[in-house]
Amino acid sequence: MHISECAKHVLAQLYYEHLYGYEKFANPQHGNKGRKQPRPGSDDRPSVSRSQDEESNISVTGEMVEEVTGRKRRNFSRKELGRGTSHGRYGRVVNITGNNVASAVAQKRTRRNSDAVVTTVDEVSAGVRKRKRRKSDAASTVFNDEVDQVCEQCSSGLHGDVMLLCDRCDKGWHLYCLSPPLERVPPGNWYCSDCLNSDRDCFGFIQRRKSCLLETFRRFDDRVRKRWFGQRNPSRIQIEKQFWEIVEGKAGELEVMYGSDLDTSIYGSGFPRLGDTVPSSMDLETWQKYCSSPWNLNNFPNLPGSVLRTVKDKIPGVMVPWLYIGMLFSSFCWHVEDHCFYSINYLHWGEPKCWYGVPGAKANAFEQVMRQALPDLFDAQPDLLFHLVTMLNPSILQANSVPVYSVMQEPGNFIITFPRSFHGGFNLGLNCAEAVNFAPADWLPHGGIGANLYRLYRKAPVLSHEELLYVVAKNGVDAESLTHLKGEIKRLFINERRRRVELWINGTVKSSLMLPRINPNFIGSEEDPTCIICRQYLYLSAVSCNCRLSSYVCLEHWKHLCECSPKKHCLLYRHTLAELGDLVCEVSLVSPQRDNVMQNPHLLNDVYVPSKKVKDHYILYRQLAEDWVSNSEHILQMPFVERSYATALEEAEQFLWGDHAMDSVRNITVRLTKAMKWALGVRKCLSKIQDFLKDGCSEKVNYVEIEELVATKCAPCCEPSLTKLQAYAEEAKLLINEVNNALSSFLTVDKLETLYSRVSEFPVKLTESSTLFWELSSAKSWLKKASDCLEQNKLGIIDIDVLNKLKSEIIQLRVLLPEIDLISKLWKDVESWQTRCQLYLQDFPDLKELEGFLLAADGANFSIPELNILKQHYSNCCSWVSRAKNILRKLYATSDYHNAVEELTGILKEAELLGVKVDELPIVEKELKRSLCRKQASEALATVMPMEVVEEILKEASIFLPARLHIEEEQPFDDLSRMLKEATSWEEKARLILERSASLSEFEDHMRCSEGIRVILPSKLHMKAEVDIAKLWIDKCQAYLRPGCNKLAFGDFLKVDDIKDLINQPANLKVILDTSELNSVLNNIEKWEHSSLSLLNNFRALLHLNSIGSTVDTLQRKLEELQGC
Repeated sequence: MHISECAKHVLAQLYYEHLYGYEKFANPQHGNKGRKQPRPGSDDRPSVSRSQDEESNISVTGEMVEEVTGRKRRNFSRKELGRGTSHGRYGRVVNITGNNVASAVAQKRTRRNSDAVVTTVDEVSAGVRKRKRRKSDAASTVFNDEVDQVCEQCSSGLHGDVMLLCDRCDKGWHLYCLSPPLERVPPGNWYCSDCLNSDRDCFGFIQRRKSCLLETFRRFDDRVRKRWFGQRNPSRIQIEKQFWEIVEGKAGELEVMYGSDLDTSIYGSGFPRLGDTVPSSMDLETWQKYCSSPWNLNNFPNLPGSVLRTVKDKIPGVMVPWLYIGMLFSSFCWHVEDHCFYSINYLHWGEPKCWYGVPGAKANAFEQVMRQALPDLFDAQPDLLFHLVTMLNPSILQANSVPVYSVMQEPGNFIITFPRSFHGGFNLGLNCAEAVNFAPADWLPHGGIGANLYRLYRKAPVLSHEELLYVVAKNGVDAESLTHLKGEIKRLFINERRRRVELWINGTVKSSLMLPRINPNFIGSEEDPTCIICRQYLYLSAVSCNCRLSSYVCLEHWKHLCECSPKKHCLLYRHTLAELGDLVCEVSLVSPQRDNVMQNPHLLNDVYVPSKKVKDHYILYRQLAEDWVSNSEHILQMPFVERSYATALEEAEQFLWGDHAMDSVRNITVRLTKAMKWALGVRKCLSKIQDFLKDGCSEKVNYVEIEELVATKCAPCCEPSLTKLQAYAEEAKLLINEVNNALSSFLTVDKLETLYSRVSEFPVKLTESSTLFWELSSAKSWLKKASDCLEQNKLGIIDIDVLNKLKSEIIQLRVLLPEIDLISKLWKDVESWQTRCQLYLQDFPDLKELEGFLLAADGANFSIPELNILKQHYSNCCSWVSRAKNILRKLYATSDYHNAVEELTGILKEAELLGVKVDELPIVEKELKRSLCRKQASEALATVMPMEVVEEILKEASIFLPARLHIEEEQPFDDLSRMLKEATSWEEKARLILERSASLSEFEDHMRCSEGIRVILPSKLHMKAEVDIAKLWIDKCQAYLRPGCNKLAFGDFLKVDDIKDLINQPANLKVILDTSELNSVLNNIEKWEHSSLSLLNNFRALLHLNSIGSTVDTLQRKLEELQGC
């Protein structure tokens, strides 16, 4: 027999509720045979699940739902691309998913998609999902580990009587931690939101991670458009109609993507920003104009009049715009903005965006219609509208008297949504939009409503509304904004006062001031803890308990913090009610009064006098404070008792957070705290003194502390031990004067040691004791070093640095020591020697003079740096003289003049660094000059040099070399002189030849005479040039002078002008050349030319007379004669 999954489900529930417990009780030993034992901490009851068939029979309502993550949180999260499909009872189900084009890096506070996802899913029937009340007694009987159940919201295992467990996953939540909280355990089965929205139940939507390029996104949009409209171009009305048919499940399945919530700080903004690169197509002035434009969405949250100007956190979507890449049918479901903010949306490019909006005044009516249309969905997820996953046809809203307005946003259009205005819509194709929130002052009341909704539905806020109100009020606003601010700040004050008074009435009397803000004028620089129940920021106040040190709750949920008595709770507050009341006065343009804030004019209609029951009668809060003040003033008059003061201060904690009526309490608290600190200081000082007197090694009390305590003109309280402390203070003052007198009187070391012994035994630590100890230690140290120095003076050599240090330390000593005179005398002797040494170092003494000084200083038993330098100079000089003599000795026997010059030059350079005058230095200098001359003469003989160089060498030799050395008789100079004479004689004759001209043979003979002369002769090149020119002229003449030469053999005919030029050239040459033969040739040419001309003239005449027949033979003969010439 086939049993349906639904039947199995019902049977399993019946078995578990009616038979399972009995079997466990009746068969404790055999009941588990044949069954798998449950794991500790797990539910071993039969699993309850729904079959696929059961799911397929669930009715479909046509609304779209999708599960998405929370909005704009301070926690880290990641937005992903997702797709999803599901099957309903009537076939394919439509999914319109909202996906990010690229996976963005999570910000500090993340925000859920404002342009979200639409998904059509099966509505869960009420008949299948019955809610079950978990019986606490049965659960405790069957499951021994349920006492360890921890709430998934507040992480607390306390308050187990209101812990609700999921009938599938067994996770638990307190009733007051649910969103929204429940008053009682619901009947029937109850499933948490995670189980309701799991894939198994096909409830909600699970996003899938996906990223793509814009081009991929565009192609996907094209495919969707072709699928639904083919090649035709649909109108906007047709697209809108098709969209709602898809939503209502009449057109089949659809899958789209939506790139939403793209952080412009990561992906870039469509508006110019100052930090962006300026495009080359735009000038800088225009760019900066648009960067600072008030319509630039990057500037919108910080415009004048915006209450968000104090927020310094770069909250994506709120303070930093978001980008949206839409495609055909991608949609954003019905929602309001976070904190009921205004929003502004700008469409940069692409297809239009269709918007639907409901006025904020009709928000409650909108929610009521949504709940009526989707009852099961709201039962399963009461905060459904927070998730931006539900789309309902506007016609349904209008049918229920909810006004709906629509607008078609074109590229370049701004769309502004108002606070609490539900809005939604869809895209008609590929487009790019950018949006950001903003908040002028008239938003503040709506922001308060949004904060209350966040608290009710346990949603984490984007920012603290309380902190925003306080900071805006503190920073000041204009008169127009003041009207909206004063109502909110008054409401904040009244709620805070009510909650604090409620805590006090219920027994919470402990309180503590929160740490002050480092930068109180801005929001976001520091983050407050959040309430573990409602997840709201705890800016103004919080409640804590020692049993859960890291957990805090707001004042509204103090009962759910732990199971301790309210007396153990502690109120943490940032501002007193007096400070908050003064702020209300400032905002209301009333000067704050320093009395009860209830008497301020704007609060006269809200007089609040708290009281609570104490010992069978009620006592007013103010009366209790006055009694405390009276009792505390009495305590201040009585002898100091620490316990009384501590108790009074503990009792004062219940009043310190109050209004100006508690100013007297705060004043007395300051006096008590100051008096208690002063009295404990007196006792602590006396205790330290007594401890030191007992054992002599305990820590001493500082005289400065005693002086501050005793110097108080009017004692804060009555402390009997003050007299003893004053006596020690007087004794310490006398001892300080004695120490100062001793240090200024130059006493002996023994007297100082005696005085220091007294100071050390005194139980009060004196600042002068360290000075005395330092003086005594310095004197002993100096005395030891001085004794060692004097001992060294007897035995060996004293280091002058040690002596100078001892002399410089004498000035700092304030002690009488006989060694001071001995050290001073010794220092003067050493200084005298040092001065003489310095003079020798400055004046370059003679070697013999230096030698005598060093012999005199050999008997000194001290080490002076300058003396050591002089000794080194003397040693260097002796070494230099020895090496110089050795070089001079070898100099006369060597012919290697190059090496001699190098040695003499090197030793001469060393002499410059000696610092002492030596007799051998002039000899070395002279020998260096001689060697240089010899080197130059040797080089001149070895190589061909100009005559001027040779003359200069001989000239230097004659100037610097004395005749007594007979250097002119040395072979190099003799050879060089003889060679110079030959060169001079040759040069004189060459100049003569060049001046008077000569034959070619004379030139050549004189040139041959220069071959043995190894000197560069200036005229030799000139003569060679003249000879070369003459030879070239002779070669050119040969063409005209060769006998029987056939002129045609040379190619071109010789020119008459060339021979004339050759005849004229010798007139300009130094070589005498014979031109007679050329002249003869020229004469023959001229004669031939004359005969030829005559013959030609005759020939022309004959041609003219036409009588050439008889004379042809005669002319032919003459032409042959001319040709032979």
